[in-house]
Amino acid sequence: MPPRDQLADQLADRLAAVPEQYRDVFTRLVSSALHPELNVNRRRKPIVAGANTKKRSSTDAQLDVIDLDAEEDDDPHDKENRSSRGPPCVNKNCDEVRREIRDFLGAQQMTPAQFQRLIGVSAKSYRDFVGQDGPEKGARSVTFVRAKEFFRGRAEGRWRARTATAATAGKGRGSGRAADGNSEYDVSGIELEDEEDDELEVPVFETCDRVRDMIRKHVERPGVTKAGFLRDAAKAAFPGGEKSINSGLLHVFLKQEGALVGNTGIVFYAAYVFFEKLRNKNGEPKDDFRLTMEDIWPYGIEREKPVNGPWIVRTGSQPYINVFGQVRIMRNCYP
Repeated sequence: MPPRDQLADQLADRLAAVPEQYRDVFTRLVSSALHPELNVNRRRKPIVAGANTKKRSSTDAQLDVIDLDAEEDDDPHDKENRSSRGPPCVNKNCDEVRREIRDFLGAQQMTPAQFQRLIGVSAKSYRDFVGQDGPEKGARSVTFVRAKEFFRGRAEGRWRARTATAATAGKGRGSGRAADGNSEYDVSGIELEDEEDDELEVPVFETCDRVRDMIRKHVERPGVTKAGFLRDAAKAAFPGGEKSINSGLLHVFLKQEGALVGNTGIVFYAAYVFFEKLRNKNGEPKDDFRLTMEDIWPYGIEREKPVNGPWIVRTGSQPYINVFGQVRIMRNCYP
């Protein structure tokens, strides 16, 4: 193998042939290869050791930092009482917890979406867990851990107030908002079709640029402020919750430009849900652009990860994203 300095010279010569827009990525890869001791990933200790180490999912990552908030609900004399009561739910397996969830939802007339908000898990985590079968299937799921803690706390006399609040908030979705009921922009009584399917995150059929235009036009209306819009958007996108949106995020989103630039942000999602509910409330039809987006993206656009590159293309080709958020290749761009 050639010395490191000689190898570096060879790679530097090749760097000159790399298109300018990809040189930064190429440089980082070369630096990582030449100086492995500086690679952060090499210094990171494995989270799970052993021969049976598996790829960690996003649910596993959430499990590492989970906070069950059990202390704030503990009775002052709970330590004295706990020894006599015993842990009712500590040793229950995944199938038993799934059975408890189904029995609880049926008895309390609470929807899965309300239960998800109550214990603080995502719709995906909940669906993945309840869809599994087996006493150990889902043992690392956040839903399993939080549901087990919920039922244990409920058996010990905790969580009662939260349960009643969640059931009440979920049924009306607009109850408790009577003061805003006459507002022109109040959408608390509107539910999107996907929300009826217990989805906490509805698919998005608009581009970031279009949503930015909607926001700018909306905040220019009389009596509408950016702060008020953010409150309305948060209520529309996360009904029954206490989530708020920082005004700084709105400022950043509005400064961006591109069909899918900002697609992973909370402002983009919340604004879309708000305007979609407002459109339904006012009985406005979908325009041609929106119908085209539904044809192109039948399950909604990508929102889990940025989609602005980098891409690997042939020499003389240039990738770009069109107005509908599709990646296209322009060929023969260079002589």
